[in-house]
Amino acid sequence: MNKSISFRLNGDEDSGFSSEILYGEMPLARHNQGGELNILLENGDRADRMEIVSWRAVEALEADGKLILRGKSRLPLYTTDLDVEVIYERVTDHVIKKTIRLYQNDIPRLYISLKNSLEPTSVPRSYWSFDHVEHTGGPAYGVLTDDVFPAAGFVHESGLMVGLLTDSGWNNKWSRHAWRRTSKGNTATIQIADPALLSTATSEERSEGKHHVTLTLGQLYGNVRIPIDNRNEVGGQYSFLGRRGYRYTIAMECRGEYRGPISLRDGNGNMVEWIANDQDFTENIEDWQSFVGRTNELPDNGFYTFYIGESDEMKSQLEAKDIQFFESSPEPIPWHELHQGKELVRTVLIFAEDSEATARNIRLRSQVNLAEGLGFKGTEMEKVLYADFKMLTWVTEPGINEPMVVPSTFYFEMYFRDVFWILNGTHDSFLNENILRRIGETMNEHGSIDNIITAYHGSIEHTDNELPYLYLIWSYLNQKRFGSTPDMDKVHEIVDYIRNKFDSDGDGMIKTNNPQSAMDVMWQATPCRFASSQGYYAVALKAAKGLGVDISEEYIQAAEEVYRGYYAEYGKEGKFLHSYPDNRLGENGTAIGMVANIDLEPEFLSIYMFDRPMLDHEMVIDTLEKYPVSPEGLMPNLCKVDGTYFDKDVNPFNGSLYWKPGTYANGGSWLRLQYIVLTVGKYHGWSKADELMEKRLDAELHFDAENPLSREYLSLSGDPKDSAMHRIFGWNAIVLGINEWLGLRKPDWDPDFKGK
Repeated sequence: MNKSISFRLNGDEDSGFSSEILYGEMPLARHNQGGELNILLENGDRADRMEIVSWRAVEALEADGKLILRGKSRLPLYTTDLDVEVIYERVTDHVIKKTIRLYQNDIPRLYISLKNSLEPTSVPRSYWSFDHVEHTGGPAYGVLTDDVFPAAGFVHESGLMVGLLTDSGWNNKWSRHAWRRTSKGNTATIQIADPALLSTATSEERSEGKHHVTLTLGQLYGNVRIPIDNRNEVGGQYSFLGRRGYRYTIAMECRGEYRGPISLRDGNGNMVEWIANDQDFTENIEDWQSFVGRTNELPDNGFYTFYIGESDEMKSQLEAKDIQFFESSPEPIPWHELHQGKELVRTVLIFAEDSEATARNIRLRSQVNLAEGLGFKGTEMEKVLYADFKMLTWVTEPGINEPMVVPSTFYFEMYFRDVFWILNGTHDSFLNENILRRIGETMNEHGSIDNIITAYHGSIEHTDNELPYLYLIWSYLNQKRFGSTPDMDKVHEIVDYIRNKFDSDGDGMIKTNNPQSAMDVMWQATPCRFASSQGYYAVALKAAKGLGVDISEEYIQAAEEVYRGYYAEYGKEGKFLHSYPDNRLGENGTAIGMVANIDLEPEFLSIYMFDRPMLDHEMVIDTLEKYPVSPEGLMPNLCKVDGTYFDKDVNPFNGSLYWKPGTYANGGSWLRLQYIVLTVGKYHGWSKADELMEKRLDAELHFDAENPLSREYLSLSGDPKDSAMHRIFGWNAIVLGINEWLGLRKPDWDPDFKGK
């Protein structure tokens, strides 16, 4: 008989009730010193503060395989009662879901922070996090660490791998904003929210026998701007009165030739620490750039001085201005809000597996168990895609109850293109409708859509890319999938905008200065013909017509015919759909043959949305046959028709942009793009499509064996380690929608599916 994870009731009416986690009959862990959770509370003006430690229930009920723990706590400090309910249920043989519900109806608002500590019943062999097989202690996911997926745990003395996971950042109200946009470039955040969403016992705690893996929700370190004394303007010395145990942040704008640390000294001139300065100011030394640096906790009270632009070894030419200092309290504050008469719900997942805690197993099993714990069904790869989407779905920022879906932890902002492909792979109607609405709100007076929504800052980025097309396409898909009502005023504005902007003469043919797609690294000085742009334009017109805009079928057909015209006989290079026939990269300024995955993206959307192809079978198959295919089933996103990549001297990329052959835009294998073109191939009867689709999904889990996860791209350079640094990448979630459309999965395998 296979052993499985389970739970059992502990305690009595006198001591209170709690739970214990088991594997078979073997005790694995308890929570919060024998309780269930810790709750930190503050009232609306933050004048009153209290903590409930090791909460235990006064009532316990076991029914339908669930353990339900309840209790009402009188909080005299706030003159309110707090209702707490904790529900355990086993979702699979490996995963338990723990649901925490809080409720009060007496005070307008309470700020809340929760700590759920999973405490092993015996000294574990080791601790782990998603990116550290041996986690040494402290933060395991959040602003203060580099892990890209929130998963942490321990190895039980028996060898079991035990892990702690969280629901999405939107559902559990967290984010991982280590960086923020400013008017002078991106820099570190000043406000630190969710600094250590997950953590493991520190070395000191372990030596004291205090073993735990902890999920902390709703924690924030507040900042107060403090006065500074510029004692020496020439030398760049800035002094402030510091307090023992407090951390300080310096924010400023810099320019110059210096790259290196900023020193912090005490009142006697003694070195306290170096403040890391990783920004390179040498490339554009005349441009002001934002910088943020942080101190550790100060050792004593007194005056301290930042020395900017100088060190013991050298004097620099670094200039600084708009300098600000912030003091951060050593005590975090709660920021989740429990409003009067409204329930607050948070979800925790616990898993245990008889697996060795290798880098691969930690990463793969954390993702799979998360997806299963949230009720998702599908193949192993599909579970990985779903889990990664969930962990990239955050709350926008503390105090703003709006979701944000980011491309990856490194792309910390919400990009329209990425979130379109992410959410159209899911059945979450709320996210699809909410985010499309908010993107529509960025429209300017001309009908142009902005590209980015970011925390703590604005963004104005109206460029001639495919975003207006995507707005029309997404509006149509939301109507078709969820019955959503489109914003027809915006729809009409965008249709007018794209027709006037890109086809002012009304013949259906457009020219743009870029291919209006994920290949937004090919900007040209003058408008050119790009297959992807033309195809997108045609699909956008069909979407608008489907929404009720008065567009003639003849005009749509004219746009489609131009798209079809990119397929032609190109001399010795043969027949194919030419990505960019206006290039001048060949001998004597002639065009060389180029194929790109993006060029079949509009064809995919046309058949996916309308079951109406724009291209013939021959056009698609002849084009796909031009791509080289690796033994692992990887196809480049862009290449010459002879199967080779571009060199540094001759390439279609704008400015000085260039990538090693077989990586990123220069021939990397992008799962989303390749899976889309293979889907088009399958629809058009390409005999190789099914095998390559299967191999490409398999490669995502095995090509770079230690990283079985969703990547931005896999490398075709010959070295798997050249694959994208963006691990846990969101837009590959569209594979879920494609597989459902192909009949490979069912809608109700997605827990967000509500049916029709």
